[in-house]
Amino acid sequence: MSAPRRRRLLVPLIFGLALAGCAGDGMAPPETATPAAAPASTPEAAGPPPLPRIAAQAVLGYSRPDLVAAFGAPAFSRIDKGAEILRFRGQGCVLDVFLYKDAQDAAARVAHFEARDEAGKTTDRQSCVNATPRLRG
Repeated sequence: MSAPRRRRLLVPLIFGLALAGCAGDGMAPPETATPAAAPASTPEAAGPPPLPRIAAQAVLGYSRPDLVAAFGAPAFSRIDKGAEILRFRGQGCVLDVFLYKDAQDAAARVAHFEARDEAGKTTDRQSCVNATPRLRG
């Protein structure tokens, strides 16, 4: 066989072997395969855990310091005929809280509260209580 003819046969053979080596089946060899349940090698950036939910009924009886500890500083505050009215703003809702004193020299406590959306329409109190910004202790 002549040299030019051998080269013509050898070049496609080498090229074919090179392509076959690159093609692979996409599977890692058994000694380097990672089990499906193995944790990722890089940890995800985790934020703080969510705050525990507050039951709407639990807000009844809160004092002003309890409210500030739970929801932060009120957006609005006023005293009107023996009642202290506090307003807290949440995500898409407003919480109006009414505190009254039970007895002489007693701390004012939440006797009633209402939740409304930003347009002023009554909304679910439970959802609003937990959508109102809360502080971490």
